[in-house]
Amino acid sequence: LAQGPTRVCAHQRRHSRPQAMAEMRPQTQEVQLGAEEKLALVRALVAACGGDEGAVAVDGERIEEMSKDMSFHESHRPTVVATPATTEEVAAVVRACVAARVPMVPRGAGTGLEGGAIPYCGGVVICMERLRRMEVLETEMMAVVGAGIYKEELNKFVAPMGLLFGPDPASNPCIGGMASTGGSGMTTLRYGTTKENVVSLTVVTPQGEILQTRRPVRKSSSGYELTQLYMGAEGTLGIICELTVRLKKQPPLRSGGLLPFVDLKSAVDAVVAAVRADPPSMVRCELLNAEGVDATNVIFNTTIPVTPTLFLEMRGTDAEQLRRDFDMVVDIGAAHGCDRGHVQFASDGAQLDAVWEARRGCNFAARRYRKMPGGDRIFSTDVCVPLRYLADCVSGAEGFCRDLGLKCVICAHIADGNFHCLIPHQADDIPIVKQFEVKIIEQALASEGTVSGEHGIGVGKIGHSCREHGPVHVAVQQAVKRALDPLNLMNPGKVLPAPAAGAKL
Repeated sequence: LAQGPTRVCAHQRRHSRPQAMAEMRPQTQEVQLGAEEKLALVRALVAACGGDEGAVAVDGERIEEMSKDMSFHESHRPTVVATPATTEEVAAVVRACVAARVPMVPRGAGTGLEGGAIPYCGGVVICMERLRRMEVLETEMMAVVGAGIYKEELNKFVAPMGLLFGPDPASNPCIGGMASTGGSGMTTLRYGTTKENVVSLTVVTPQGEILQTRRPVRKSSSGYELTQLYMGAEGTLGIICELTVRLKKQPPLRSGGLLPFVDLKSAVDAVVAAVRADPPSMVRCELLNAEGVDATNVIFNTTIPVTPTLFLEMRGTDAEQLRRDFDMVVDIGAAHGCDRGHVQFASDGAQLDAVWEARRGCNFAARRYRKMPGGDRIFSTDVCVPLRYLADCVSGAEGFCRDLGLKCVICAHIADGNFHCLIPHQADDIPIVKQFEVKIIEQALASEGTVSGEHGIGVGKIGHSCREHGPVHVAVQQAVKRALDPLNLMNPGKVLPAPAAGAKL
């Protein structure tokens, strides 16, 4: 490798053994810019943002805000934050960074859980919050949205037309971030993942050029499928600025309820059987373990019995059909240890809303569950396994925590085989937490699963991802990275083992 400018950081990681928590932060050298170089960069970025000095920050709360995400990974301050307002301005910002040989990190809502938006090399954070386009193509059942539009914001915009954007992560991320990490959430069972709901992307390349990945039509077999290449790449191959997404009809009726179970494995066995039965109106099928229910009760003042519980939602046009589908799942559950006498049914959506808000608040509840002064830190990880291994893997994860003396809030998009473990902890618990991570990852890989169903790789799971895919697969990914980002300036050190930012690959 021909070494690039020495002022740009180097990444050196170890992937041959499980990483200690301290190693989750890449070993980096801060971007070193002299006073004149920094001033020149700032001037170039202001010009790129249409001359708006307020769009560029070099200190204060803005820098601190952009130094972290929602993960447990260590924060790191960027050198500069740029907030362009159009795709063309994003491209100009990228060209300014390339000219200065400064790494750049795109950022959406900052709700990531694997450190993918943390600027460990310093450099420039490119914040997408001002990319605000929303346009509905009603005939096509599609919408064109800027990367900075929040999921709930889009759904509020399209609701008067009787439409919705199907994927539903609990954290209300930006649509661009959902595409960048593969976050999909609670409705994948019926509407599919985010990757299946994006038709086309407008992307700024690492050279500062603009491309559309494909025409926004229902079918296309014209050339390579670049849309899927950029999705899940976490800003390492280019910056997603605009998305054309599929919309669905919003069913007018909602109902659902809670199904308590005697133990976790029985609940998961019931879900696997219910998925096979495929009740047509079932949109959400979520699971909390007993500790998840307890944490929810403590924080949200709910009174759900403290036992493994399924949260169901049905949507459709016929109330009687929704009730029949719910009862079908109850019957299936009763054959797998559901306490039929304590099943709760809500006949309309308004009754469900409080329950779903509590489910969305799992992370918040886990932080305060142990009532530690100042709250706990949360280690959050997700895996996804085939349904035939799901019951053993979920109950196994809970058992690992019990054996290690940890509290474990399990909240799962269980019908997808995707479950999340939230571990409240203090700094002294980190070595034990890392033991748990190794165990749950090893279990998922041994069960033909993946190390991340929707959180992405970021910095936290690079080693685990390499184990999942093997050297040939990783080499192909690295070849793509070399071809598209030869200077390695685009979110360096994320997703893949990478040489120095600024190094010529």
